[in-house]
Amino acid sequence: SGSMLGLMFSGEHPVLRDSDGCFVIDRDGKHFHHILNYLRDGSVPIGLSRVDRLELLREVDFYGLKTLYTLIGGPTVQAAMMTGGGTGPWLRSLCDDLAKAEAADFSVNSHSHRVYARLRYGLEYSGDWIVSSPRNLPHVQYELYDACLARDPISAINKMGAAGFRPCMDPPSVPSSSNCQCDSWEIMMYKDVYQ
Repeated sequence: SGSMLGLMFSGEHPVLRDSDGCFVIDRDGKHFHHILNYLRDGSVPIGLSRVDRLELLREVDFYGLKTLYTLIGGPTVQAAMMTGGGTGPWLRSLCDDLAKAEAADFSVNSHSHRVYARLRYGLEYSGDWIVSSPRNLPHVQYELYDACLARDPISAINKMGAAGFRPCMDPPSVPSSSNCQCDSWEIMMYKDVYQ
């Protein structure tokens, strides 16, 4: 009630139909399942990316689902609503500003370099540690005096992946568990760093 969908199916708002008599709503359907789930049982989507959240906010705003809009928008939208914004033009302006900021970052003058790391068995440490070379990679959580990553290759790959590193070979060639405590293997990984 009070939503655009409610108005459309109450007869108060014109509704388009195709040649088969199906309703036509001229909107992007990418996030419509979230709207239907909310209308069915009050489900609020979780795990949305920033872009998906903004796109869904735009759709929810169109359909006039104020409670869902407030839930998805969180404190940012709630604060904007208290000062007379939060919907319609405010949301379009926010999306425009974000798009302009991203466009400014996307420049022909920006460049990147690739950082390589090698996972290997660390003979210099007792205790069967898997280490990286070079050591002290930014944003990689280490153990054992900032040098070691994990006690097995899979855990080391996962830690490196969480820090943005990717295997040079996909999927990586991982040694068997019986062979990982020897120096006969290595896994090369990389990360592109943009400046």
